[in-house]
Amino acid sequence: MKNMYLSLGIAILSLTSCGAYVRSISGTTKGNLIKTVALEQGCPEDKVKIIDEVRASASATYYLDACGKKVIYKQQGFYFIEASQAKESKTVL
Repeated sequence: MKNMYLSLGIAILSLTSCGAYVRSISGTTKGNLIKTVALEQGCPEDKVKIIDEVRASASATYYLDACGKKVIYKQQGFYFIEASQAKESKTVL
């Protein structure tokens, strides 16, 4: 019985993504992205479409069409920000 629970736990962990968990508990969901883009671009939510996305464990880049205008938004921590406004993190050695 103990082995069954261990196997089940390992299966669940291997099928879930840390990034998806972080996005869901932090509120950084696609619905919030659409709302943010609509507000910032002055475009109705139903006219904002996600064209493509590149996701990593705790960040993502989204390519969108907002009323015919192509925009790129990045997820930074718990927030979405237009890529042109996003600061790239730099490592200082």
